[in-house]
Amino acid sequence: MFHLLINNANVIDGTGSDAFHANVGIRNGKIVYVGTEEPAADRVMDIHGLTLTPGFVDSHSHGDFSIFNPDHAENVEQGITFSVGGHCGDSIAPSLREEKLFTMAELAEQLQDTAISSHYGILAGHGSIRRLIVGRVNRPVTEEELQKMCQLLADSMDAGGMGLSLGLTYTPGSYANRDELIALAKVVGEKGGIITSHIRNESDDLIPSVEEFIEICRAGKCRGVISHLKAADKANHGKVKQVLAMLEQAQKEGVEVFADAYPYCASATSLSSRFIPRQFHPVGTTDPIALLDDPEICKSIKTWALKKWGTDLSWVMITGCKAHPEFRGKNMNEIAEAMGIDDRYEAVFALLREAKRVSACFTMMSEEDVATVLAHPLVMVGCDSNAGNGAGYFHPRRRTSFPRVLGRYVREKKITSLPEMIRKMTSLPAHVYRLPGKGRIAEGFDADICIFDPETIRETADYVDVFAPNIGIHYVLINGQVIVEDGKYNGTRAAKLHLKK
Repeated sequence: MFHLLINNANVIDGTGSDAFHANVGIRNGKIVYVGTEEPAADRVMDIHGLTLTPGFVDSHSHGDFSIFNPDHAENVEQGITFSVGGHCGDSIAPSLREEKLFTMAELAEQLQDTAISSHYGILAGHGSIRRLIVGRVNRPVTEEELQKMCQLLADSMDAGGMGLSLGLTYTPGSYANRDELIALAKVVGEKGGIITSHIRNESDDLIPSVEEFIEICRAGKCRGVISHLKAADKANHGKVKQVLAMLEQAQKEGVEVFADAYPYCASATSLSSRFIPRQFHPVGTTDPIALLDDPEICKSIKTWALKKWGTDLSWVMITGCKAHPEFRGKNMNEIAEAMGIDDRYEAVFALLREAKRVSACFTMMSEEDVATVLAHPLVMVGCDSNAGNGAGYFHPRRRTSFPRVLGRYVREKKITSLPEMIRKMTSLPAHVYRLPGKGRIAEGFDADICIFDPETIRETADYVDVFAPNIGIHYVLINGQVIVEDGKYNGTRAAKLHLKK
């Protein structure tokens, strides 16, 4: 007898094939039947008119930092059942925690018996490793330091880590040269893992930054993923087509390089990374914010920024600032006026000097580029966000990425077919990240399932009202247990931390 039988499903199985009508039987957390019969079951769900797919895989998550908060409603209420965390060079492990080294093995041990709301796999962050061994200093690593970094990465992967993530626009990852990155990539390749990268530059130097990453993957003989692929700033719009052609060529040459993307024209990161970029960090820099105490550096940054962006900073919206919570949701033009500072860039500098840590959204991409990237067969979908039900302001992609792709880009803009987009959300990331049992509706696969209405699915949240609910997702199951009903997380914890075998 089945534990659960889902009747009258419009099944999209994750392979890219057309939908078909079937009943799906589940026992002990696995899909054990897909067909037209109606075997006996402890519970029967009739979902007539709804579509059943594999649970979505968030290819790019920062939810590992909230993993000890086991309830990630933001994930599961948009259909996510598995998240790949530890991206952009920053990971919960290995890291410094309570002034002690916190390893991937310790993370695995602490969570081995803990049920959480959504499955997670974890990458080891290059920036996290470099901080532990070298610190935040801007200089090449020594041979001894590089050996220690490689060993810490190897230990992390031996403990179940999926691979390595790079954050080459952030400190201290931006201080790494290509030799350092290739040495680490070779460790990843030897252990059959994957390397992901927030590449060095997503704007004027987008193409050479992509070239660098492909060469790192080639030298390391490992799979790679370009994180949140985009072309920032108007002068670079359209370059994504060249990048996608580069990925296709790399695949033909035997280098497995993919990408992920989120469905918005605004990115989100720290204010300092945008307005104190790496080229203004002198050798020996450990605190980029402190550079703003030097009038000459501020003058140089402003000259560069004025040429690049002009005087209008309405495209910069503050999303997090503990020193000035009243600035959340306001753009830098409005904030400069509130601060009584006529010069927009001086207002940015003043805010950073006072607040230190400020997060923001930056509307820098074109809608055409976003659609082009999301439609490509080598591109997966990611939220690029933390999780954990926290209050405060955040980019809406944290809660809305997958419904927005299916509603706005598939149903309305028709950038690709629904079965193809489901493939890019399920079996493609399961293949790229080597997730056995995930990403398909077929007998023997894990019963991680999303049930939704393709005619109504969409997000309602925006940059101001980030908590507005998604529409059209009816049920989400993990390991055969219903965890979302009528679009709301019910508190069931049925998932585990995923450790690479």
